[in-house]
Amino acid sequence: MLRLSLILILLLEGCWELGAQVGVKISRKIRILEPTTIKVETITGELLLSTEVGLNGEFSIGPKEIVPDVYFICFGETRQPVYLTNNQVTVKGFYNCRDVKSSSLEFTGIDAYYELLKWLPKEEFSQDKTIDPAVKEKLEGNMYSALAYIADMSTYEPNKLLLDCMSEEALKTASGKWLKHRSDSLYHYSIGAPAYNFTFQDAHGKKLSLSDFRGKLVLVDFWASWCGPCRHEMKNLLPIYNELKGDDLEFISISLDSKEENWRKMLEEEKLPWVMLWNEEGFVIGNEPNKIQRAYGFYSIPFIVLIDKEGRLLAKDLRGERVKEEILKARADYNL
Repeated sequence: MLRLSLILILLLEGCWELGAQVGVKISRKIRILEPTTIKVETITGELLLSTEVGLNGEFSIGPKEIVPDVYFICFGETRQPVYLTNNQVTVKGFYNCRDVKSSSLEFTGIDAYYELLKWLPKEEFSQDKTIDPAVKEKLEGNMYSALAYIADMSTYEPNKLLLDCMSEEALKTASGKWLKHRSDSLYHYSIGAPAYNFTFQDAHGKKLSLSDFRGKLVLVDFWASWCGPCRHEMKNLLPIYNELKGDDLEFISISLDSKEENWRKMLEEEKLPWVMLWNEEGFVIGNEPNKIQRAYGFYSIPFIVLIDKEGRLLAKDLRGERVKEEILKARADYNL
């Protein structure tokens, strides 16, 4: 049994054979506290399969022929990326919609996914996650892009390593297109490049642009109210802001909430003293990220960057004490 996260426990067994049946089928019986919905979605958000599960916990969805790739298996609001093939998948265990962390679900029939998990970066929570080069020629087809998607690495080099392992045919799949786009974004958006000049509204409805702050160091924090790590990171920023604030420095937090009321509720709760803006596009998951995500090349939040006085990118993927270190380093460079 392999513990993937606090959400799911996956028991991986059986024989991995592409085309073992005509389409993927997911079935069996689980224990639940209240009726729930089980769905399978593509990484672009397309619904493939869906069923309502009653209190008896029995369900069956499929078969449906698919292109082997990363898909989201959704239990209620819980979404887990899994590499699926055209196999029979069975599920058993307990799903607690009231306390997802206490859920324990066992899956069989996803051995290709098990193979991918062997190559996940060991530094799970590091901003500099990378991939063991020994993965070359160990996987097949779009399993390389699937690995990149699940690993969620924010630097160019490991994504490019996996991209180079793929055939032209594999690049036509959903995760293949995603990896090509991500690698291109990470390559084109590099340290020293001009930062994209965004324009968003503040809490008073006034439009503010990055260029309005030219001549200052600007720390930009992309976040959303539903993102727990984002809220935690904003609390870490507050003492840094209070210590380093000055005429040469501006902090800007850009909300990627899809609903304005969620953003405004957070403003009331946190009462942070710096510039707060809202991007009404929201945060987009999949291979078609929104405009600001494409411009800055990020696919997960929180995402924090430091921009110099001339509007160029100084540092990115900042967290914790690195925020303070990069600001002090930039000030020292300007005072030379």
